[in-house]
Amino acid sequence: MRTQTRTWAAAVAAGVALGCVAGKPEPEPLHDTISILSPRCAGVSSCVLGHVTEAGTSAPVAEAAVFLERELAPGEEEPVRIIALTDEQGVFIVSEPPPGSYRIAVYKSQSSVEVSGMELGREGATLLPVRLALDP
Repeated sequence: MRTQTRTWAAAVAAGVALGCVAGKPEPEPLHDTISILSPRCAGVSSCVLGHVTEAGTSAPVAEAAVFLERELAPGEEEPVRIIALTDEQGVFIVSEPPPGSYRIAVYKSQSSVEVSGMELGREGATLLPVRLALDP
C-alpha cells in the first residue's frame, strides 16, 4: 500500500511539473512578457499611466498614438490637447494633466478605441488599461 501511495504521488508530481491537471495539458499563456509600470509616475503629484494591449492576445501595442482632449473650461477658446506615444511595452504616461473631463482616443494603424468623460488631473496616479482590437 505504501509503495502504491508513493507511485501515485510521484505520478501526480510529474503531471503537475509538466503542466497537466487531471490528465489535460494546461493552455499556453497568451503572452510571455511582463510590463513594469510602478516607477514611471515617481516625483509628480498627478499622473496618467496607460497600458495599451491587443484585445486578442494581451500583447503590448508599441507606437500607438494616444490623444487626450479636455472639454472646454469656462472662458477657454481652445481645449487642452495632449498627445503621447506608447513605448515598446505599450505604456504611455501623461504627467500633470490639467484637471477636467477628457476624451481619450488611441490609434494604431486602422484600429482605434475612444472614451469620453474621463476625469483626469486629480492628485495621484490614474491607471488606464486599454484593450485595442487590431485589424489584421
